[in-house]
Amino acid sequence: MTMLWIQFLVSALLIVLAGTRLTRSAETIAEYTGLGALWAGVFLLPLATSLPELVTSWRAAVILAPDLSLGNVFGSNMFNVTIIAMIDLTHGPTPILNRVSQRHIFTATMGIIITCYVAIIMVIPFPIRIGRLGLDILALPFFYVFGNWLLARFERRHAVEDATIDLAERNQSLVQAVLWFLAAAVVIVFAGISLADTGDAIAIRTGLGQTLVGSFFIAVTTSLPEVVTTFTAARLGIFDMAIGNIFGANLFNLVIIFFADIFYTGGPILHAVSSGHLVTALMSVILTSIAVIGLIYRSQRSFIRLGYDSIAIIVGYVLAMTLLFLV
Repeated sequence: MTMLWIQFLVSALLIVLAGTRLTRSAETIAEYTGLGALWAGVFLLPLATSLPELVTSWRAAVILAPDLSLGNVFGSNMFNVTIIAMIDLTHGPTPILNRVSQRHIFTATMGIIITCYVAIIMVIPFPIRIGRLGLDILALPFFYVFGNWLLARFERRHAVEDATIDLAERNQSLVQAVLWFLAAAVVIVFAGISLADTGDAIAIRTGLGQTLVGSFFIAVTTSLPEVVTTFTAARLGIFDMAIGNIFGANLFNLVIIFFADIFYTGGPILHAVSSGHLVTALMSVILTSIAVIGLIYRSQRSFIRLGYDSIAIIVGYVLAMTLLFLV
């Protein structure tokens, strides 16, 4: 059992180190291609920082551990929203959601809609499939692409100029950035496979269950690149990129369910998982809704350097984990 935990922690460390390099390389690529802070936060960074979730959920589906796969997605989305509270605590006293653009409401709302759609599929007893391809699941990448298209139109309509990203190493060329990006991606692939395998073994040995292990241990671990990237952006005062990375990553994570369903051979993956995932799915909706309220209300008040919206997010996350453990 000790060796399993050591392997789990080593895999987690590799994901953190590779995820950090992956993020910095992505930011360098963004500099050379002329992308701004908002676009990098919503589009480019989530493609990099969500790679651990993609690999881990794919591997969990391959080894027929659907609860690990889906728990990783919803657990990561819940944890990602709590990163807002972490930033709030370290960058007070003004609540962080009062210092960013309200344009993030669009991305957050798209995530809420898609999550609710996934929850509906989970409770419908008759999946619509052609062979191994689920037509209901096929809508997920469509929603993602359509949402990004709408967001692009929304951005062009408002013609908002974002600051140029200045987070990566200045002495790194575009070719070096691409090579580092690919190398880090390879490390994350193998570390993610190891993480899923050891997570499955730990769930069996401890009796905690795949749902709890996937929604907490693996979800938190695979979200560490988001933590590193978001805190780096916040430390440099690029708060829109930090918040954009959170909501953009959550949106991309939902598409991972589509890829997991393709590689899961035990039938429709959303009908093979525990009902406990409805708790994490709906709690992720609640936590994101609290963040949306914070973006709209824009309260100036805080308590112990935390905005009231951040306090509600933390309480909601703890409550979700408690309910999941009881379930």
